[in-house]
Amino acid sequence: MYEPAEKVTAGLEGMEVPLRVAVMGCVVNGPGEAREADLGVASGNGKGQIFVKGEVIKTVPESQIVETLIEEAMRIAESMEPVEGASPVVIPS
Repeated sequence: MYEPAEKVTAGLEGMEVPLRVAVMGCVVNGPGEAREADLGVASGNGKGQIFVKGEVIKTVPESQIVETLIEEAMRIAESMEPVEGASPVVIPS
């Protein structure tokens, strides 16, 4: 999960919001383990479940995980106030 996490980190570069994104490798435990994250993915078997605050919002093919996380992060960030010096935190596991 480190490669997708690095790609998501690069895609969110320049954002000034305190967004927490979890990139998990287990569909069974992922949403529960990353409940504190604003956004995350739990992946396995060629697909990823995208979740917001621990609730699954969609399932996407593995090839679309990074793109979808970045799109959802941008959507969430629009409703957040920018904080000087803040940046998204991507947590791989």
